[in-house]
Amino acid sequence: MAYDQNTRNRLQKFVNEARNLLSGEFTRQFQQKYGLDPSSGEVSDLKRLAHLNDREMGTAQMLRETLTHYLAANPFGGKRECLDRMIREQAFTTLNRLCALRMAEAREIIIESLSRAYNSKGFQLYLRLAGTALGETGDAYRSYIFSLFDELALDLPVLFDRYSTQGHLFPSEGILLKLLTLMNDPDIYPLWTEDETIGWVYQYFNS
Repeated sequence: MAYDQNTRNRLQKFVNEARNLLSGEFTRQFQQKYGLDPSSGEVSDLKRLAHLNDREMGTAQMLRETLTHYLAANPFGGKRECLDRMIREQAFTTLNRLCALRMAEAREIIIESLSRAYNSKGFQLYLRLAGTALGETGDAYRSYIFSLFDELALDLPVLFDRYSTQGHLFPSEGILLKLLTLMNDPDIYPLWTEDETIGWVYQYFNS
C-alpha cells in the first residue's frame, strides 16, 4: 500500500487517539495508584501508599527516583513538567511495543496475538496451558503480552525490556481493549504489513 496523504492521515488519527488514551490512563495511574499528581506537582510520601503490593511499591519507588533524576538534570523545570514527561515516555513506549508486536504478527513472526484480542490464536493456546492459574481473562491476557515482551527483549531489549524506567507501566484491561480496537480498525488494518508504519507512528506521536 502506498503511503499517500490519505493513508498518513488515517494513521495520524490512530496515533493521536492512542496517545490521548494512554496518556490519560497513565495520568490516572500516577494520581490514583502511585501518589504522583502532574496537575499540582504533589508527590505523596510512600508511607501513604499502603494499598500497593510489593511489586507496585517497587514501581512507586522507581517513579520517584526517575523524577528526582529529571529534576536534577533540569533544575529550571518543575515537578509538573517532569511528571508530564514521564507520562509521555510511558505512553510512547507502550504504544511502540504494541505496534511492533502488531507488525510482527502481520508478518507471521509471532503467532496471532493482538488482532483478535482475547480470541487470538496465541492467547487461546496460552490460556489452555495456563488454565485458571493466572486469574481472570484480562489478567491472563496481560501475562501473555508480557511473555511476548520478555521473549522479544532477548533480541530487542531497548524496546521490550519491561523493567526499563520509560516502560514500566501497562494500561488497565479496559484501556488495553480500547487501544486494540483502534489498532485493528479497518482503516489502518493493512498498514501493519508496511515497513514505514513504525516510523510514522514515531513521528506522529512526537509531533
